[in-house]
Amino acid sequence: MFHINVLVSEPSLNTISSKDTSTTNKITLKVALYPYLPDAGGDNYTGLLQFITDEFNKVYPDIALQLRPLSTNDDFYDLNLLSKWLMADGSGYDIVEIDTVLLGDLVNIGLVAPQFINSRSQADWHAAANMAVHINHAIYGFPHLLCTYFLFTRDEQIAAASTIDQLITALGDIPSEDYRLVGNMNSSWDLSLLWINSYQESSESPVDAAAYAVHGYTKSSFENMLKLTGLCNRSRGENHCLDGTFKKYSYMPTVLFKENKTAAMFSFSEKLFSVLKDGSLADYNNIKLIPLPIGTAHNQPLFFTDALVFRRNMSDDMLNASRLFAEFMGTPRMQAAIVGSGDKPGSIPRYLLPMSKSAYDDPLLVNNRFYQTYFRNLTGLSCPTVGFLNARKQLQATILDYIGYAK
Repeated sequence: MFHINVLVSEPSLNTISSKDTSTTNKITLKVALYPYLPDAGGDNYTGLLQFITDEFNKVYPDIALQLRPLSTNDDFYDLNLLSKWLMADGSGYDIVEIDTVLLGDLVNIGLVAPQFINSRSQADWHAAANMAVHINHAIYGFPHLLCTYFLFTRDEQIAAASTIDQLITALGDIPSEDYRLVGNMNSSWDLSLLWINSYQESSESPVDAAAYAVHGYTKSSFENMLKLTGLCNRSRGENHCLDGTFKKYSYMPTVLFKENKTAAMFSFSEKLFSVLKDGSLADYNNIKLIPLPIGTAHNQPLFFTDALVFRRNMSDDMLNASRLFAEFMGTPRMQAAIVGSGDKPGSIPRYLLPMSKSAYDDPLLVNNRFYQTYFRNLTGLSCPTVGFLNARKQLQATILDYIGYAK
């Protein structure tokens, strides 16, 4: 769910809103949703936004919902942009969906305030999502969607791996002309987050591992990253995971995996949308997903959470409208509709992970092989929500130095 090469945009006046243009006696609620998800409708997300708006207006007709058009050119990781969007005077947006890796930074600069959460809604949250929105024993956002790194493969032995050494045994430890593992590591986001995941999967006390991985690492602990990056080596000395090839041609790992030209691929679950779109029934039945095994102790995913946060200084009516929208987006039906492409009948799912545990029982997901076999019972910990933004580039440099790769 992370990205690169984005353009900064100012708040847009071109919003998706109710077809009823009358706003008399209505509260206008302005929302910027996180844009990095598959475009199941192939229409630049306009159908998805209209679906959300129409469904919300059926339940809350007295709230005039305005959704910012989704664009991957918007940098949802730029604190300056988020500061403008979350201005307390309401000149930006009332609600912004953020990656909670930034939540602590937003709290520290005073952009968001703690929220009151309906306990019945909270009981349905995935444990990692619940963890992601807690800071200092207070809740600062409503979780929306989850993702984590998966290993994609068609091979039973590879899918049985639970540690980095078992993965090396399954993929082979000698580079050849063939690709063994593909995915992008030429990123301060991805390489550093993979490291945190590896550290956690190698720790006997995984609850505290993420903090130590960000701030208390030692060079001796990067051995697993050396092993992981080595799985991308080819016999001609190429390593497209690190040399920028897969960063420049971001579609390339998916194409290689889709065409059976690599034994395995690592990515987020939503990459399945690209793999299975226009694909064969055999792939739906044969592709296997496991949490990426890059540690030494256990294979436990590190979850990343998107959450809805509110600007400060809201009136009581605006705060109530914001809570109603956030709780609406967290209902099992809307969770299943977003991840399962309910806005586009006939499309395959987006294969994002719902934060609602009950969403897996929705008709859109209940018979889906991947949601029921690979996603439903996943447990793990949350990615750090404080300190990573400023630490990631130094982490990347330290890892590259350890593995002997000049950036």
